[in-house]
Amino acid sequence: MRSLPLFQISITAAVAAAACAKAQPPTVGAFVDADGITRIYGNSFGRPGYHATYDYIIVGGGNAGNTIAARLAEDPANYTVAVIEAGSFYEILDGNRTQVPGYNYINTITFPLGDETPLTSWGLTTEPQAAIGGRTAEYGQGQTFGGSTASNYMGYHRATVGTFDQWAELLDDDFWTWDNVYPAYKQSVAFQPPDYTKIDPSFNISYDATAFIPTGGPLHVSYGNHQGAYGPSLSDALAASGLDPIDGFNSGRLIGYGTATATIDTRTATRDSSETSFLQAAARAGIKIYPQAVVTRILFDEDKKATGVEVQTNVATGQLKYSLSATKEVILSAGVWHSPQLLMVSGVGPAETLQEHGIEVISDLPGVGQNEWDQPVIGLFLNLSVETNTQFQVGNPEVVAAAMTNYLENQSGPLSGFGTGQGIAFENFPESVRSDFSNSTLAYLETFPEDWPEVEYLPLANVPVGEIPITPYDNFILLAAVLLSTESKGNMSITSSSVFDRPIINPNWLATDADMEQAYAAFLRLREISSNWDTATGELLPGLGVSSKEDILDFIRGHSGFIFHGTSTCKMGPQDDPSAVIDSRARVYGVTGLRVVDASAFPNCPPGHPMASVYMYAEKIAESILDGN
Repeated sequence: MRSLPLFQISITAAVAAAACAKAQPPTVGAFVDADGITRIYGNSFGRPGYHATYDYIIVGGGNAGNTIAARLAEDPANYTVAVIEAGSFYEILDGNRTQVPGYNYINTITFPLGDETPLTSWGLTTEPQAAIGGRTAEYGQGQTFGGSTASNYMGYHRATVGTFDQWAELLDDDFWTWDNVYPAYKQSVAFQPPDYTKIDPSFNISYDATAFIPTGGPLHVSYGNHQGAYGPSLSDALAASGLDPIDGFNSGRLIGYGTATATIDTRTATRDSSETSFLQAAARAGIKIYPQAVVTRILFDEDKKATGVEVQTNVATGQLKYSLSATKEVILSAGVWHSPQLLMVSGVGPAETLQEHGIEVISDLPGVGQNEWDQPVIGLFLNLSVETNTQFQVGNPEVVAAAMTNYLENQSGPLSGFGTGQGIAFENFPESVRSDFSNSTLAYLETFPEDWPEVEYLPLANVPVGEIPITPYDNFILLAAVLLSTESKGNMSITSSSVFDRPIINPNWLATDADMEQAYAAFLRLREISSNWDTATGELLPGLGVSSKEDILDFIRGHSGFIFHGTSTCKMGPQDDPSAVIDSRARVYGVTGLRVVDASAFPNCPPGHPMASVYMYAEKIAESILDGN
C-alpha cells in the first residue's frame, strides 16, 4: 500500500497554527466557564482501579453506546451512567485522519498498516471464506470513542417504511413500525442544508425538508461542503439506465437516485461521530467515561440479574483489574462481534460452546453469535474525464496545495466532502437481469418488503486503486454495487473464556447460489450504467476483456469487497424463536438487568448503510427505558 505524502500529515500542524493565530484555546485540563465555574476535564472520567456504582453501565462507547448514555443521563432522568470503552479518543490516537472527511479512505476499508492494528481499530480478521476463493479479510470495527462512526465513510440515510413495518410484524411489537421509529430518526439529527457558497449551485441538491426537525440533534447531518464534479453526468447515466430521481434518502424511501447526506458538521468541515455529538453534548451530565478499559465479564447474582462488570485496563504498562456495579442495568454495546463474545464468556450463549471452554452456563441461548447479516460489494474501477480525488491521494502538488488552502481557509474543497457526490442509487433488479434468476432466488427475494431495494450503486472517489499504476494526473473512481438482500448468513464463536482472544469470524459472504446470481446481475448493471456514463472513459478493472459469465464470476470471487455492515448476531425476536437472543425491547432472554443495544441486536440488516438506524435504535431503547420498559 502506498504511504501517505508528508504534506498530508502536515495538515495537523497547519490547523493548530491557524487556530492559535485566531484565539487562545482553554488550558488543557481545566477552564473557568462563562458563569465563573471551574470546569475540570478529569471530572468526566472514572478512576481506573476504584470500585464505583452507577445506575447504568454502558459497555462500548460507539455508535449506539454514546447515544443511549447521553439520553439516559440528560434531564429529566439524570441517571448516573458509566461508559466503558476499550479504546481512547481518535482525535488523539490518529491525528487528523478521522476528523477530516476527505481522509475517510484511510483506516476504513484500505487498512494502510496491513496486518498491523491501527490504534483506533480492533484489527479483526475473518476465517478463510470458501465462496470468495478462500480469502480472508480484515474486518473493520472501531476501537475508540465513537466506534465505527469515527472511521466509516460517514454516509447517513434511513431505511424504508416496509423495513420497519416488517420489524414490527417479526417482533409482534408496534413499537418498531415506521410511524414510531421515524420521530426517533429525526430526534438525533441537526440538519444542515446545502451551502451553495461552497458547493457548486449547479448541483441543485434535492431533499425532503420534512425529514428533519429544528429541535433535532446533537448529530450534525449535511451534504458536506464539496460535491464531486462527476455527479451530474452520473445522474444522467443512472436515468438512462432506468432509474428515477428521488428527493433524498431520509423519508422512508430509497429506490431511485439522488445525493446522500453524511455525518459532517459543515461549520468546521469535520466528521461528527457519536463521540463529538452525543458524548460531548452530555459531558456535563452524570456520565463517567472509562477509556482504554476492556470489560472482561458481565457479573450476575444468584437470581441471574446483571449486577455489574469486571474491567481490565487496555494498556501495555499494566493489567489493572477492577469491577463496577450497576443498580439498574448493564447495557452491552460492543458491536456485532464483541457483544456476542462478551455474552458467551459471561455464560450467556450456546451451552455446548460455553461448556467446551469451561464457562458456567447462566442462560442457554443458541442464537448468540449466529444469524449475521452482511453486505458484500463488487465494483468496477473506471477512468473519468473529470477530476476525482485520485490526484490528491497520490500527491499532485498543485491539487494538494489547493485542497489544503480551501479546507483551512474556507472549510470547502475535496477534504470537506466524503467523496460520493451525486449519484447514489438504489433499485430492485430490473427484468433485463432478473429474468435469469432461478425460481428459488426469486422466491427468496419475495420475502422482503416491496420497498426494500436489492442493490445499491455507490460511486467512491475516495478509494485507492491497489492493482492499477497511478500517476499524479489520473482520475479514477470505484463504481460499486452493494448487495442488500443476500441469503448467506454468517456467524461467530469463541476460542476461549477470555475476551482478549479474538473471536472466530465467519461472514460467509456470497455462499449461496442466490447471492452469486445477484452478484452477477449487479455486475451487469454496473457495466450498463458505465456504458451510459459519458464521463467514464475506460474500465480499468476488470477491463472489458472480462466478458464471459465464467470470467465475471471468477472476478467476483477474487475481487469482491466488503464495507462491514454486519448485524444480528444477538438478534431481537419473540421468545418462541429459538434463534432469538433479546426481546423487542433489547432485554436478554434468561437473565434480567441486561440489554444489547447495537447493530448486533437488529432482527435483520436494514437496506443500505446501517449507521443512521443504529442511532435510531439507541434512541428507541432509551425511550423504552425512560418509559419504564
